[in-house]
Amino acid sequence: MILVTVGSMAPFDELVKEADRLVGEGLLDGGVAQIGEGRYTPRNLVWFRFKKDLTEEYRRADLVITHTGAGTLFELLELGKRAIAVPNPHAIHNPDIALKLSAEGHILLCNREEDLKRYVIKAKEWVPREYKPPPCRIHEVIAECLQKV
Repeated sequence: MILVTVGSMAPFDELVKEADRLVGEGLLDGGVAQIGEGRYTPRNLVWFRFKKDLTEEYRRADLVITHTGAGTLFELLELGKRAIAVPNPHAIHNPDIALKLSAEGHILLCNREEDLKRYVIKAKEWVPREYKPPPCRIHEVIAECLQKV
């Protein structure tokens, strides 16, 4: 099953429409779409606008097609999910995180929804590289700052 998620910041009808088309073509075996405030309602995907927590949807999905939001990407990495990230042209985003995660082999980065079909085909054989978060030192930095006071 696939999950398409656009997040909550801005509609991304182009992504939902293209994923829906690929399901209609039979390239994807159905799935679910979180469409947010988008105007396009899928014909081939089960859809909903928002849920408080998408963790269960992520767990059920074999492949997640998503926007490039950092929160979503890191949650997917933590769950070890295969993900195709597509930047939403209607949302302000910092491409650095998605570019780095893609360069390191953790996600597939599809820069245009028109190219989604090619990435879906690639994702069928692709195995993401395991993500290991860097060690958190924030508590050490705070302790050092407090000692200087």
